This record gives sequence, C-alpha cells and structure tokens, in this order.
Amino acid sequence: MNKYWYQEQVRILQTVLREKDAAQYDAAAVVRYMKETDSNCLVVNAGGVMDFFPNKTELGRSGRFLGSQDILKSLVKECHENQLRIIVRVDFRGVEKERYEQKPHWFGQNEDGSPLMGWNDRIYRPCYTSFYGSGHAEEFIRKLLQEYDVDGVWENCVIFGYGPCYCPGCRESFRAYSGREIPSGADYASGEFREYREWKSIRARQHMDRMRRTVKSFGEDKAYVSEIFGMYHVSTSLTSGIDLYDAKDKFDFLVSPLFLDGSAQPEKKYEDYSHAASGIRFLKAIAPEKQSVALSGGNGTKWRYVTAPRLENRIWLWEAVSAGGNLWNNYFNGQYPGNAVDRRNAGGEKEIYHYLKENAPFLNGQIPEGETGIFYSRATRDVWGKDSMAEDEYGTFLRGVERVLFDCHIPYRFVPDLHFSYEKLKGLKVLLLPNAACLSEEHMEVIRRFVENGGGLVASFRTSLYDEKGRRRPDFGLKDVFGCSFTGIVKDTRWDCYQKVRMAHPVFAGMDIERTEMIMNEEETLLCTKQKADYDMAASYVPPIYNQPPEYAWIPEEETEYPTILTGQYGKGRVVYFSNQTDKACFTNGHEDFINTYRNAVEWAAGGNFSFTARAPESVHISLTCDRKKGGRKVISFVNTTSGPFRPIRSLQPVYDLEVRLRGVSLKKAEILREESRIEVEEEMVQKDREIVIRIPCLQEFSAVFLDTEEGREG
Repeated sequence: MNKYWYQEQVRILQTVLREKDAAQYDAAAVVRYMKETDSNCLVVNAGGVMDFFPNKTELGRSGRFLGSQDILKSLVKECHENQLRIIVRVDFRGVEKERYEQKPHWFGQNEDGSPLMGWNDRIYRPCYTSFYGSGHAEEFIRKLLQEYDVDGVWENCVIFGYGPCYCPGCRESFRAYSGREIPSGADYASGEFREYREWKSIRARQHMDRMRRTVKSFGEDKAYVSEIFGMYHVSTSLTSGIDLYDAKDKFDFLVSPLFLDGSAQPEKKYEDYSHAASGIRFLKAIAPEKQSVALSGGNGTKWRYVTAPRLENRIWLWEAVSAGGNLWNNYFNGQYPGNAVDRRNAGGEKEIYHYLKENAPFLNGQIPEGETGIFYSRATRDVWGKDSMAEDEYGTFLRGVERVLFDCHIPYRFVPDLHFSYEKLKGLKVLLLPNAACLSEEHMEVIRRFVENGGGLVASFRTSLYDEKGRRRPDFGLKDVFGCSFTGIVKDTRWDCYQKVRMAHPVFAGMDIERTEMIMNEEETLLCTKQKADYDMAASYVPPIYNQPPEYAWIPEEETEYPTILTGQYGKGRVVYFSNQTDKACFTNGHEDFINTYRNAVEWAAGGNFSFTARAPESVHISLTCDRKKGGRKVISFVNTTSGPFRPIRSLQPVYDLEVRLRGVSLKKAEILREESRIEVEEEMVQKDREIVIRIPCLQEFSAVFLDTEEGREG
C-alpha cells in the first residue's frame, strides 16, 4: 500500500473557470457530477491571473462575479464530506495592466526595459528571478494552504519564463553565473544563448523547488503538480528551461498535455491515436514509480467552446489507459461539464473512469513492457527537433518507429538518455536509435556493451555523428558498430530516388524481393562507405533517376558503393544501420517498403521470435504492461480504431477472431477486466514451450485482460 493518496490512481475532473463562471457557483452540483462519473479528485481555480476566493492581500484580484461567495470553502467541504480530493489551480504567468502598474519592478523586462508581454498582450509576464514569480507566488500559496484544507496545489503554466529576460535580477544573476552579459540579437535557439539557457533551466528548477517546499511545509500529503509538455514539444522546453527531465523529481505525479486536437504539432488538426499511449509510455519511462496522467478531456485547447468529437475522444482516453495511464478531464467554460457551453460530452469519461476504479487493484503500478526499446535522446531533440513536422529532424523519426511497432503489434518501451545505463536495458532484445544524433561517449559505451553481449541494434541516419552538446564528430562515434564510415556528403533523396537491392536478406522478408531490383527511398541519405568485410550491404544508394522526359528516365549504372541498409554481427549481437531516413519515412510516407523493411530489421536484430505475438489487423492497437515490482502481473489491452478513411471518425467497425500469444510463461491466474464478447484465456504447450493464449471473438471498442504469470518455459 502506498503512503500518500497521490501515489494511488487519480481520476481527475478539472473545471477551468472563466470569470463569469463564479456567478451563483453550485459546489454540490459539481460533486454530484464527480460521483456520477467516478471522478475522485477535483482541480479548480484558486487564483493568480484572477482570484476565485476572497483575496484581500497585496495585488489580489478577485473576480467581479464572485460576490460574497467563498467557492473554495464550499468545494472543500463538499469534496471532503464525499471522500473526494481537491487540488487548487494557481497561475503566476502574469497580471493585467492595472496590477502591473502597481509593482512594475516585480516583473520581467525586454532588453530595452519595456515589459515582457504575453497571451495576446493582455498579460504582463514575470520571470523566474522576479519577485512576482518567486516571493509573491510563495506567499500566495502559503495563504491558500493556511486558509483552506485543500489536498494539493497545481501550479498551472509553471513554464511562464519564455525566452530571455533582461530585468535587473536576471542580468545580475546571469553575470554572477557566467561572468558575462546576457546575449542579445541572436536566435534564442542558437549556440550563443546556450549558456543562458543552461542558467535559465537552473533558475526554473529553483523556482519549482521553492514552490514545492512551500506546499510540503503543510504536510507531505499535500500534492504539488504541474503540467509539463512531452517529448514532441520542442520549443516549449527550449524557451522555458523546463521539460519532463527537469520536472520529474519536483512533482508528486506526472501530468502531460495529451489533447486529441493536435496541440503537439501546429499544422495538425488531430493527433494520431497512438499519441495518447505514446505520451503515457514516455512519462512511465521518465518516472516509473509515479502515477502518469494524460491531461485531456472533452474540450481541446484550440476549440474550447465546442466538445471534441465524441467517439474519437473515447478512443483517445482508452489509448492512454491502455499504456497504464490515469486521466485528467480538463473541461473548459463552465462550473462543470454538465453546466457548460457545450454539454454534449458531459459524462463521456464515465465508462472509462468506472473501468479504472473497478480495476484499480490490477492497474496500479503497471508500466509498459516489451522486448523492444526506443532510445530517446533529449540532446538530439534540442538540436534537431522542431515543432513543425516539415522542419523536424527528430520527433518524426520517433513517430515513424512507433507507427511500425503499433501496426505490427510489437510491444515496446522508451529508454530515455536520462541516467542511461546498461541496467536500464535489462529485458530488451533490441534497442532502436532513430536518428539519435547526439550521444555522449558514456552512452555509446553502454550501447556497445549491450550489442556485444547479444542485444540487437537498429540505428539510422545521423546517429552518433554529434556529441551530447551537439558538436560534430569527424565520423560516427559508433562506426565500429555500424560497420561504415560517413563521407561527409548528404544527398537529397526526396524525388526520383531508390535503393538498389543487393542481396536476399531477412530485412526483406515477405516483400517479394526476388521480383524487384529496387525499393523506395525518400527524405535524405548519408553517403557512407562500408568498413567491415563481414557486414552485408543489403541495399545501396541509387543516384536520382529523373522521371521526365520518360525516354531519359534511366541511368547507366544503378549500383554504387554507398550502402543504405547495412547489416552485420557485432560481438554476439546483430546490427542494422540505415544511412537514410527509413524510420522517418514510415511516418511521413508510409510506403510498404519502408514499413516492412523497418519491421524486418527489428525482428532480425532481435535474433529470433519475440515472446509476444498477435493476430490482429493494424487498426487494433494492443498494449502490454506489467507491474513494475512484480513483472509477472501483466495487463494486455486492445483498442479498436477500425473505421472509415477520414478523421474524425463517426463509427467503429467491429473486428473478429483476435488472438494473442505470450510465450515462455505459465499462467497462475487470469481476470477479464473488460470484454465485449466472451474472452478465452488458456495455456498451451508448443514445442516444449508454455504459451498463454488469449482469444477475443469480437472487439468493438476496448477490452483488457489481467494475467498473473511466472517463468516456465519447459513442460
């Protein structure tokens, strides 16, 4: 049993109040809605940008519609009488003009001394060194916790310190840290600001430490949390100095915005369904001992007055749950979802929350499991990542790899470069390095050891060409493992480009390769030369064959010395290196040549069959999790996304006769957590191996099975 409430499952309702929502507030109705939907924790505005309690302190700003009400007092009473937790939302991103003019020296400054502005220029922003963002924020939280017996504090928008600040406090602090002045004139993402960004990250962590100490001074049972953007949000981390690596030890559970509406990519209307589960997998990889929570809900961040498409939203929530996540229903514009502008999604979380509540003993402590690991490189993200997919050279690689693993039902987990060690690779058969350009010498030694001892490796493109600071190496740091050397030449292979098939190899399994001389190429390709005689050149670079005019659509020589797919044995392990961007193209293009080649590379590098196999269409997402302390306690979840060709979907097509096999373990107990047809779980012997077999006659939306297993290969 965990010691504190926030270490157990949380099923959160948040009502993001507008000023007018304070009028005739009905705390009892809010709590009734929570009980009807099996929510167990409320997050509600307290103040900062605007106060929702009678705040008579300096710079207090109570809303015009609050009147004589004390919303927080009523909510605390109603929640605690019904055994519900309540967390107050505070927000120190800034103030309006009237309050700013009372204390202008409490806030941030541009280089010319003008105030830092934000959010449609309605808010005057502080910085991490300013009194408003530190001393005032601390006093504000202390006052709240002294007057109200709330269960925790959510510091909304803790990443308020965007970009450089030139206030006297920042100038003095940075000068003491670096011995020089804050840079000016250059791109904030450039190397000229690197030292400033490092300093700023230190000050941001100090801010979080200060707020945490304030909250915890009222008891360890008081939760301190904030939402931190995940692995695909590049600019937010870079400009604010805070990402999940910095924040994971500061908060009592981890929360990341995982909205359906494409908030991670500005040009996307809707995220891929896998994104919800992917975000939870990453949170679990960062801090497996903490609850991981998807900040999502009935309203997205772009269209706050209208609900998200209902069926899409249900699938989205099931995806997050399937990876072992908890949920945070972030609802805007009303006292609660049943009293909002758009009430069509009110109660939409009820069935998912009921599933979480009823199965909490089986779901608590579950983390993603798999024999395949995706290495996540924050250093590479900071150098090569971009929010825009058209410009991004890191996140799109990860998304391509995830697409392959999702489609092919290969369970996986993330292996972040945070505290990366050989022990972190325990249980993996294969490690994937999708364009992990920036690697330290220590990280490369861990990878070498893993492969030498029999682990598989699949790497691509610029992997190891740079050190952890983004400085270019003369050649691949892992060229001995890859079996090739970089010539320094990068070819644009976006148009009229192909790979020449040089041999029959398992990376082409099932691709009818004997009937073609070439496969697809796209994006960019590094020209590399083979350095190890015992490595195999499965495919090589083909210079462009321009398609017009068709009479000239040929070249005299298609074979070159530059491998695009190189395979070999390093120590006891197998290696596949793609000198092109096959993994990225799995996402940006999706041609079967890319998908099949990458899948085969993963399976070949793994050195044999995975212990988990599935018979199901690609549109069924299957997740495998296990108890982080008792690995034999597993949950297998099935999410159906089978539908028409367009998003958002309006109906699901049921799928039939699904089967999952788990080899090498024996079954102690099975529990059906949710089914839509009669699920069968049994144990079979196949060539002296025990196999647990799960058969699902029909999947309509979501099903899940709990297995208590133990090792037991031979009969």
